[in-house]
Amino acid sequence: MKHTVFFNQGVMIGIICIIGLLSACGKKQSTTQNTDDTNISTKTIQVAVNSNMPPFAYIDDKGNPIGFDVEVITHIAQKNGYTVKFNILPWQDMFKSVEQNISDLAISSISYTTEREGKYLLSNPYVYMPAGVLSLNDTTINSMSDLKPMRLGVQDGAIFVDVAKEHGIEHVITKEKMFLSFQDLINGKVDAIMSDKQIVQHFAKSYPQYKTNLLEYGNVNDKGSYAVAIAPKNKTQIINMFNQGLSDMRATGELTKLEEKWFEK
Repeated sequence: MKHTVFFNQGVMIGIICIIGLLSACGKKQSTTQNTDDTNISTKTIQVAVNSNMPPFAYIDDKGNPIGFDVEVITHIAQKNGYTVKFNILPWQDMFKSVEQNISDLAISSISYTTEREGKYLLSNPYVYMPAGVLSLNDTTINSMSDLKPMRLGVQDGAIFVDVAKEHGIEHVITKEKMFLSFQDLINGKVDAIMSDKQIVQHFAKSYPQYKTNLLEYGNVNDKGSYAVAIAPKNKTQIINMFNQGLSDMRATGELTKLEEKWFEK
C-alpha cells in the first residue's frame, strides 16, 4: 500500500513539472509577439524595413538603415517619445512580420493596394511614387506598350508584376532584390526594369557610367501611385501617431526637406 502511494505521488510530481514547463514555454513564446496596441513599458516601436529599397530604405557601410522612409519614421517616433528598433528583413518577410505582430509597423516604399488595405492598417499616403521604367540608351521606350515584346525585370512580390500583366508584358523576370534586376539590365539579360521611379533613378545616379532612359508611369489621382506604411489591425494608436506625425511634418516643411534630400528631381 505504501508503495502504491509513493508511486502516485511520483506521477503527480511529474505531471506538475510538465505543466510548469509547458506554462513557461507558453510565456516565452508570447514575448516574441507584440500584441498590445503600443509597447508602453519600453516606449519602443518595432519597425520592419527592407534593406534593398534605396533611397527609401537601405543599409549604409556601417550596417545601419538609412533613407527617406527611415528618417520619416524616426522623426515621428522621437517626437512622440519613442525609440525605433528596426527589423531589417527581406521584402516578403517584412509583411509576414507585421501579420504575425512581431513588428508594429512596416515602411519601405510600400505601395497602396486594395489587398493590403484588407490585410493591414494603412497610413495616409505620404509621398507620390509613380512607376519608373529604366532602360539603357540603346533601347527606346516611349510608352508601356513598347514593353510588350521586351524582357522586363521586376522585384519578386512587388506590384509591378501585376502592372506588367495588365499591360500584356509576357517576358517578366523577377528577382529577390531590385538591384539584381538592375544588374540584369546592365548585363543585357533584360531590356528594361520597372520599380518605383525614385528607386530606378537612384540606380541610374549611382552608376553614371551606364547611360539610361527613364519612362515615368503614374497618376497623381491613383492611390496605387503613393507610398503607405502598414501596421497590424490592432495597432490603431501607432498608425494614428504616424498619420499625425506626417501632418505635422508637412506643416513644418520637414517632409519637403527630406524629399529634397533623398529624391532626384
